[in-house]
Parts: sequence; structure tokens; C-alpha cells
Amino acid sequence: MKRILFIIAATLIATAAHARLPLMNATCPGGLSVHYDGKGHAYINGENAKFSPVGNSAYDIKHADTTVSIMMNPDNSIDVSYTGKDRAHGICQVENSAPTSSNASSGNSKPAAQDPESDAQVRAGSGQFDATGNIPCGQHKGQPMGQCQMGVARAGNGSATVVVTKPDGVKRAIFFSKGKAISADTSQADGYPEFRAAKESDLYMIRVGDERYEIPEAVIYGG
Repeated sequence: MKRILFIIAATLIATAAHARLPLMNATCPGGLSVHYDGKGHAYINGENAKFSPVGNSAYDIKHADTTVSIMMNPDNSIDVSYTGKDRAHGICQVENSAPTSSNASSGNSKPAAQDPESDAQVRAGSGQFDATGNIPCGQHKGQPMGQCQMGVARAGNGSATVVVTKPDGVKRAIFFSKGKAISADTSQADGYPEFRAAKESDLYMIRVGDERYEIPEAVIYGG
């Protein structure tokens, strides 16, 4: 009986430790983007990935030949690294992570509300946009800029997901967090093109490989 109680207690402790990982966005060398929604769902370059605990406060996110390793530190900071095909590896930059609740053990604690950025990504993925329109875009190196349709799902405070429909009908999602363009949903199919972003006045200049997008600040903030 004591052994059974010990096993149950150990399981509960391990589960509590693993539940600490909050929503997280990270960018790894080579334009690799990682998203964890804080609820057990993970994405690498916009594609579903397998999330699993691998030790006390350690986690893996895997997709195809890529493994992203995550470590939660005692101060709740997060260290992220990755390994990939042909011995590719590197340290990833955590773009943002939601703080863990200090009231998790309180009897009066309430379920956490869904994270606004995660909610915006879900809405964008299902075509539920706060606004739609056209933005300047170019798809090939040296090609003159044209117009692409876009839809935006806003999370507030400069965070949003913009989905651009390219001339060939393929969609490209671009993620913004706290006023900064942080990543796009690149994939193995398109060769994981490099993501670059700059801002000139009130215009975001986005590059995903040879693709170019110009997104006005008003798209992200509204108004």
C-alpha cells in the first residue's frame, strides 16, 4: 500500500513539474521557428510536432529530423537548443514566453485564460480574421512587387498572426509578438527559407527566403 501511494505521489509531482512550461515562441539558427501553446501542442515551422517531457523540467519537441530541447530553469527562464539533419545544431532565442502562475498551488486559483497570441494563431488558421485586405508582395528574386491578399488575427499589444495568400494560392503565415515580426511558418517542403524582418517608419519589411512582404503597422495594431 505504501509503495502504491509513493508511486502516485511521485507521478503527481512529476506531472506538476512538467505542467510548468508556459506558452513559448523561439527562433533557432537557419530560420527555424518553434511554438508551444502551453497546453501540450507544439509546432516547428508551423507544422505539428511531438511534445514530450524527458526529465525534471526538460522537454523535447520533435518533427522529422529536427529535435528542439527545452530546459526550464529554477528562476522560470527557458533555455532552448536544437539538433537537425546533417549534424545541424545551435542555441535558439526565446522570443517570448508566458509567465507561470504563482497561484498554481492555491486552493483559490482559477483556470488560466487562453493566451491571446495562441488564440490569434488558432483563429488565423481557421480563417477568422479581424481584418482583411491587400499588401505589397514579391515571390521571386528580382520580381517587381505586386499585391497579395492577407488576413490578420490580432492578439493586442502589437501581437498578431498575418496570413498572406500568395499568387499561386499557397498561404504564408507571419507571426508578430509585442510589435516585432518574429517568424513565419516555413517548412521542410519549401527548404526552411531564412526569415528576416526590419521596420522602416510604420512599415514592416519581411523576407522569407526570396519572398518579400510589406506590412503596414496598422495591420498589426488596427486603426
